[in-house]
Amino acid sequence: MNETKFKIPAVEKTVSVSLAQAAAFERFARRITSWWPLATHSVGNDAAATVAFEPLAAGGRLVERLPTGEAHVWGTITAFEPPARLGFTWHPGRGEDNAQLIEVTFSPAGESSTLVRLVHTGWERLGDAGPQTRDSYDGGWIFVLDCFATIN
Repeated sequence: MNETKFKIPAVEKTVSVSLAQAAAFERFARRITSWWPLATHSVGNDAAATVAFEPLAAGGRLVERLPTGEAHVWGTITAFEPPARLGFTWHPGRGEDNAQLIEVTFSPAGESSTLVRLVHTGWERLGDAGPQTRDSYDGGWIFVLDCFATIN
């Protein structure tokens, strides 16, 4: 592992969705392939067919699949607390040894609205590439969460 010697700030993003807490959690976790922008934000890009948590439980993996049967593991579920919290490691296209951590929380924000907060940490594990990679994800997560929030 090639860690930097300084702390790189987390990427933190929030989005409000017009769904009750349980429905927002289900959309994020069970229906991820319906909203994730695979063509632009995946290992296989245009060739990517699906992404899913397999199984959706602690220890399950987040897996991208191509029509050829090829699979890319993006991470492993570290926390599974429906409908409030989902945590997983993150290393799409890289080995587990430099995985970051993602925690997504779902908080009720009124009768039929939920505030979804994503926190992405562990940039130091990428060594010298950490700051630049973090800056790239800072904008990337905005786009991804917008896709999550606007899917029907």
